[in-house]
Amino acid sequence: MKKIIYWLHRFVVAYGIIMLSTFFMCLLFNPTSELPVVSFFGRCILFTLVCMATLVVYYSKTELTLRGWWIRAILHTVLLEAVLLPLAHHWKFWYGPLDAVIYASFILVAKILWHLIDFGQSIRTAAQINEQLLRRHNRQKQGGA
Repeated sequence: MKKIIYWLHRFVVAYGIIMLSTFFMCLLFNPTSELPVVSFFGRCILFTLVCMATLVVYYSKTELTLRGWWIRAILHTVLLEAVLLPLAHHWKFWYGPLDAVIYASFILVAKILWHLIDFGQSIRTAAQINEQLLRRHNRQKQGGA
């Protein structure tokens, strides 16, 4: 159950980032556009699922080294761009070469934002684990003394 909640949380974060990125793209580059809401939200959900599927590049049976993580992060970035740009073009989220560059930069900024959010959550989790370890250590110390 914890894994399901974990992945649902990640889905919501990715969906939120995609929605914010799309909002700012429209606001900055096409403020007069009108989107059909139902199909737009559906496409954003599919977009998010595709993004989540690309996370498979991080899968490893052993703990990743720092070098391994960086290699996979770069590979994931390339994979995101290679998958999301054509899909977004097919859905007419962008049209010309300049739009493609702008859209690619939004994907990159969204990925950086994802890593910052993930880093913040990891720090919070590490602090909770350290607190539990400290309590366990103190109990063992008191019990043994």
